[in-house]
Amino acid sequence: MLIMPHPYGRMANRLILASAFIAQAEEYGDSFLHLAFADYCRFFEGTRHSPFLYHRSTHPQPRIAKRLFGCINIWNTYDKRGETYFLEQEAFRAAQATTRFLFVIGWSFRTPDIVLKHKSLIRTIFTPVTRHRDAVARLAEALRTHADHVVGVHIRQTDYKKFSGGRYFYSLDTYKRFMRQMEEQLPGRIRFLLCSDIRLDPTEFQDFDILIGTGHPVEDNYSLAKCDYIIGPPSTYTAWASFYGATPKHFIRSAQEVITLDAFNIQQSI
Repeated sequence: MLIMPHPYGRMANRLILASAFIAQAEEYGDSFLHLAFADYCRFFEGTRHSPFLYHRSTHPQPRIAKRLFGCINIWNTYDKRGETYFLEQEAFRAAQATTRFLFVIGWSFRTPDIVLKHKSLIRTIFTPVTRHRDAVARLAEALRTHADHVVGVHIRQTDYKKFSGGRYFYSLDTYKRFMRQMEEQLPGRIRFLLCSDIRLDPTEFQDFDILIGTGHPVEDNYSLAKCDYIIGPPSTYTAWASFYGATPKHFIRSAQEVITLDAFNIQQSI
């Protein structure tokens, strides 16, 4: 069993990390226990009945473990260096195969190929519960009414004032300029879905056709996943929406850049 005892970041961070270990457990007939997913369990169909996230492979494999407990801790190594620890490497596979309870500590664990292979399972587990799914459906219907294209805009404000030295913190005027660039490239009527971690004043965007998200982190994220395009600063939040909805996204890396449609891509794996 793979066991993650600690939280890392907010919802999207935990979804991405959980997805890597769910895929790894599924691929090798193992199980995964995420003890720090409690804040979000109630929001998803695959976790709503438990105070923690638990996944047991649909084809569990018998194993003879040489060790009862083990731990792989990358917090002070890969994480601090900003490097990725791939679960497919020999050292991890050996530890997984020979340890009954393997604790994993750190943020940078990834296995993109296996996540892509088990994307359908991951999407099923992290399907929002009915209440949030219905809210997303209502908003998506409103967005599509009399609109030719729907563009999701993730306006990240609060924590991005300090994150990476404020590099990806953009003013509302900057976001409006990017929205205008999208209007200039897309034919027909363009409607924007605005999702933010601050309360937005609709009059700030009176020159655009907009709807503002509900403000719930799940509903906003999965509503972004329903759009035709997503723009926003680099974030796991936008990456998850693109991954889940197979929605083209573009990370805005500079306030001065000019967005072009060929710069968009779908987050195939995470």
